[in-house]
Amino acid sequence: MNQMKDSNRVWLLMGRQLSRSISAEEEKELKELLKQDPELWYSYELIQAVNNLDNVTDGFIDEIKLLLDAHTAPEKLNAILNGRLEDVRQETPPYEDERPEETSPARIRKYSPLVRIAAVVAGIAVTAWAGLTLFKPGKTTVVHGMNEIAAPPGSKTQITLADGTEIWLNAGSKLTYPKNFSLENREVSLVGEAFFKVKHNDHHTFIVHTQEADITDLGTSFNVKAYAGGSTTETTLIEGALEVSLKKDPSRKIRMKPNEKLVLRNAAPDAGKPAAQQAEAEQELKVTEIIPYQQTNDIVETAWIENKLIFREERFEDLAAMMEKRYNVSIVIKNEDIKDYQLTGIFKNESLEEALKVLQVIAPFKYSIQNDRIIIHQ
Repeated sequence: MNQMKDSNRVWLLMGRQLSRSISAEEEKELKELLKQDPELWYSYELIQAVNNLDNVTDGFIDEIKLLLDAHTAPEKLNAILNGRLEDVRQETPPYEDERPEETSPARIRKYSPLVRIAAVVAGIAVTAWAGLTLFKPGKTTVVHGMNEIAAPPGSKTQITLADGTEIWLNAGSKLTYPKNFSLENREVSLVGEAFFKVKHNDHHTFIVHTQEADITDLGTSFNVKAYAGGSTTETTLIEGALEVSLKKDPSRKIRMKPNEKLVLRNAAPDAGKPAAQQAEAEQELKVTEIIPYQQTNDIVETAWIENKLIFREERFEDLAAMMEKRYNVSIVIKNEDIKDYQLTGIFKNESLEEALKVLQVIAPFKYSIQNDRIIIHQ
């Protein structure tokens, strides 16, 4: 009952925001309610998209609300809206600025309401497209008796080690392991992100070394995210058990259980602080429970293996870093306010421009493309 009341309250506040009659206190309340249920951001962003459209009828807004209020599955919602879109396409002539010779990546194009809403749903909801495989052979080199495998830019690599352990390496990542890797020598080093499905052996442990921590397998499927220059090192345990020891304090070991995620903050050293305080700041960590993405039930931390990019209340600046690795481009955000936009959604097979256009619908910004460099601005 309380959940229903909260949901009704959210819709009431969304309606007031849509009609621009919301007070400052109510707007603050709306943000707090959305924080309590992040998946409501999906509905919220659709409403925000509608709010920015021209000539939208009350009936169309009510239709969207009813579909969302009835918890319509994303696939069905997408099909309904795209069906309506086809009707509009047959009845509505194209806008002049949609003619191919007049379009420009730096311009915000005009769409009919259904075109833009369908764009949001196509980007945020999962669709029934066939999966696009972006796994390519990694580049293997030998350095001082160590094998190095690097995932190609904009793609991923899958390998199987001599002990039967399977590893999926994400874009922009590098895995290093002994050339004579065997049961007696099961240690690898990772810079970047990888998913491990370890062939467990009671007598020979499997260890993943990162810059900030060592992760020891105790019979496990897990994900490690430790990109160079990143602000955190993340370990997500899917099944089995893990033991994580900190490089700055090897005696401190954290045992992880299935469906747990450990986030270790990689703080930059501060020369003005005593060594003990530096170590404490650098090793700030927390363990939380994995929360699947409600719309699709995907595990957010491992969705990249299936070529999905899921972002939940993600800062635009952090999402841009993910997109840089996914699309092998450089993204520069010129405005500080745009960096702090919080976005929720899911991409699967979208091209870079399709992804940017979807984001344009739910966040006010413009962009220009200069070869493999994307400039985001107001």
